[in-house]
Amino acid sequence: MAFLFFRGRRWVPLAAALIGAAVAQTPPLPLPAPLDLLTPTADVVLRPDPGGQSLRIVTDGQTTERAVARRYGVGTGAVRTIASDAGVRVREVRLAEAAVARAPARPASVVTYRVRSGDTLAGVAARHDLTVLDVLSANLGRTSLDRLRPGETLNLPTRERGLLLTIKPGQSALSLIAGYGADLVATARANDVLPTALRVGDQLLLPGVKAEGLRERLLAAREAERKAKLARERQQQYEQYLSWKADRERQALQEKYARQEKYEAYLAWKSSPERQRQMAAYERQAQYEAAQAAAQARARNSAQAAAVVGASVGSTVAGTGGRLAWPLRSYRLTSRYGERDIAFHQQVFHGGIDLAAPYGTPVYAATAGTVASSGYGAFGLNVWTTSGDSTAIYGHLSRTAVVSGQHVTPGQVLGYVGCTGVCTGPHLHFELRLGGQTVDPLSLLP
Repeated sequence: MAFLFFRGRRWVPLAAALIGAAVAQTPPLPLPAPLDLLTPTADVVLRPDPGGQSLRIVTDGQTTERAVARRYGVGTGAVRTIASDAGVRVREVRLAEAAVARAPARPASVVTYRVRSGDTLAGVAARHDLTVLDVLSANLGRTSLDRLRPGETLNLPTRERGLLLTIKPGQSALSLIAGYGADLVATARANDVLPTALRVGDQLLLPGVKAEGLRERLLAAREAERKAKLARERQQQYEQYLSWKADRERQALQEKYARQEKYEAYLAWKSSPERQRQMAAYERQAQYEAAQAAAQARARNSAQAAAVVGASVGSTVAGTGGRLAWPLRSYRLTSRYGERDIAFHQQVFHGGIDLAAPYGTPVYAATAGTVASSGYGAFGLNVWTTSGDSTAIYGHLSRTAVVSGQHVTPGQVLGYVGCTGVCTGPHLHFELRLGGQTVDPLSLLP
């Protein structure tokens, strides 16, 4: 028969004589003198129980039978009070045969937390007013500071913080307490049970003991994992670079072979008799067309210039005395009337003159007239003015300064030099048409 004494949650010393008297006599229980309670005795006195099925304990008057039952893992019906007096109770706890196969004991102050998606060890610790070291000390099976699987469980202390151990075969609670240097009384309070009542498979909380070694190992493992991950990423990037470089070299080699093949085909075609015959035919045709065009242009210009210089000039170019004013104050003549100087002029007859000038140079009216069009047209952004049966065209402007229907006088700003439409650089395309036919403006300009 074993005898224990509780007062609230604290162990207090009690003389062995008091326990013997309480068990031997019938109620009311005689109490020793107060001075006897101060006599130094052992905190716990263990005595053999021949039957091994019951336990008698001494508690204070505030400890309920329910609390005693919870401490020993039995139902309240297995606890009965056999003696009481002046705030002291002697209770008998019946340990049934089933108690031998009871579930492993666990400190009531340690709760189980189920991990949710997105949880981290630090986050769980902070939400429960714990440190990561506190959580690690209660979960010695942790292998990582970072990986938490949703659904797994964590032990979280709610009162005393310390090392949560499972007693293994060959160990005892007392040997673990001594081995880790924990305080015996504090351990009993933290576990709400005498350490001697714990057995293999039960959990034991050692208050004040921390798993600092485990934390250091997990921190080292985290750093090693970080370095290994960084090394893998660098290796992967390097392998990707090598693959990219090999692809680039292979692509460059293929392009080189393709260019070489095209060049060899071109050389073969260039030196072929068929190409020589085609080139000769094209040259003869171009020379013939150029001669024909030049002859027609000379004849047309001579006739138009004679007509303009004659008496009819005054009626077709009103208010100019038969002459035009230069549309630019400063310019450089880059292409004449009918000139085939660029590829476009070789394909389309050049019906005016091109005057190169800096971008934004003002363009002035060369003759009086009415604005027939101001905006985008055949010559990019252009302005068309009419006077009688004569039409003046100012093309490739960057912007215009007049609107359709507006009357303009010689020297009035119509717009500004630009490079809109089919254009090789900022310039003014100035074209003059009489009766719908183009004439060389240079024959009418001073």
